[in-house]
Parts: sequence; C-alpha cells; structure tokens
Amino acid sequence: MPRGRTIVFIDNSNVFHGARMAGWRINAKKLHAYLEREGEVWQSFFSASVTDPPRYRQTSFYKFMKNEMRYEVELFTLGEKTLRCKKCAASWRTYVEKGVDVALATKLLVLASKRAFDTAILVAADRDYLETVRAVKGNGQRVEIVAWHGTISAEMEAESSRPVIYLDDIGAEIELTRPPDEDAEALSSGFEPD
Repeated sequence: MPRGRTIVFIDNSNVFHGARMAGWRINAKKLHAYLEREGEVWQSFFSASVTDPPRYRQTSFYKFMKNEMRYEVELFTLGEKTLRCKKCAASWRTYVEKGVDVALATKLLVLASKRAFDTAILVAADRDYLETVRAVKGNGQRVEIVAWHGTISAEMEAESSRPVIYLDDIGAEIELTRPPDEDAEALSSGFEPD
C-alpha cells in the first residue's frame, strides 16, 4: 500500500538508549534515506532532551539535524531526580527525560487531526505512545513503527500498520561507518552525521 504524505517522528531517547545497548551509532542521513525507500518523507520531527546548558557536541548535532537534514528539532531540558539506596540510605542525583513523549505524542495527534499526513513513521517504542498510535489509526491514518529489538511491547508491535522495522536488522545499511570521535564529551545521541 502506498504511504501517501509521510511524516517522521523521532524520539531521540529511544534511539540513544538502543544505540548504546547495541554498541553502534546510526548515521542520520542513511536512516532518513532508508525511510524514504517507499516514498518521499514530507516532513520530519526530532525531539530530544539536553543538559542545561547543552554540551557543544549536542548543540552541533542538533544544528546539523535542523539546518542540513531540515528536521523540525524540539529540545527539552533534562530534569534531575534524587535516588536513594534502600540498603545504605546513600543518595545521588541523576538526569531524567522530561516532556519529550508528551510533546511528540501531542504533535502527532494535532497533525493527525488536521489530516496533515497519510502515514506517520514513529521512531520510538515506548508504551507511552500506544494510545496515541491507536487514536491516529482510529482517524484512518497509518502508523509505521521503527524500533530496536527488545524495546517494544507486544501491544505496540501489534499496532504498527506494517511489520515493525527493527533498527538492529538494518544496521548494516544505517550504521555510522567512520570511527566515533574519541572526545570525552560524547555525542548525546545514538545518531551522528556523516
């Protein structure tokens, strides 16, 4: 079935954590080209969390996504959370993602209600998106899901309008082939430009 007008929605946290577990990075241009194999992508949205202030490498990457890839980039400041050890009562602070899922789901629903697309490609597997995906499909639009193995629930997999595209399975076609920068300030994304 032809995709028609297609929009891509990427939740960078999903990509980042999956790439970290897989041990390799995704080339953003190659992934976009892969997603366009069955038809042009009309618009792309990329949502991510950043430190405050953002690291130089983060800023450079997000500028690349916006200026060269022509993605709509929406950034959210990471929140902080205090964790406590139940055994020894030690505590520490850690960063947590705030707002990305809600913002991306809202954008997906708003654009679906305006009939801005025929097919949405959701690069995320969070169960948080399940009701959004169902609502979009209930509106008569398609939602294709792109995810890592082991990160998607059976319910999300069942809701994809076509078989899920697993990033692990297409790694040979989308992997960043040059060695990653050895800089101590690692890129905050599982993606990297050419």
